[in-house]
Amino acid sequence: MAISGIHLTRIGKGNFLLEPRRSMNIQDQNMLMREIVATVQSAQGERLYYDLDGMPIIDEVYYDWLDKLARTCGAVNIKMVCINMQPTAAFTLSKFLTTKPVFETALAVPD
Repeated sequence: MAISGIHLTRIGKGNFLLEPRRSMNIQDQNMLMREIVATVQSAQGERLYYDLDGMPIIDEVYYDWLDKLARTCGAVNIKMVCINMQPTAAFTLSKFLTTKPVFETALAVPD
């Protein structure tokens, strides 16, 4: 299933890699979340790696999107892990976070 604005790839048993494209529009978050979670769930996915490599800054709007997606994934027992977070993104994120994010972070997809 092609989802507009993202590249979603199965990368092993139960694992998926989500790579947002510049054309991803988080204005319709509900539709995006439904399509992402439905695709991962229908393939019996257990983990969604969200690649933040192209995001030099994570503002409150984008963090809200990540938080909602992680909570939606968690509701159906899919763990969301953000990978490749740039130092500038981590710094801007730290400026407004008051609690630990719902998603996990990792340097990259484990081997």
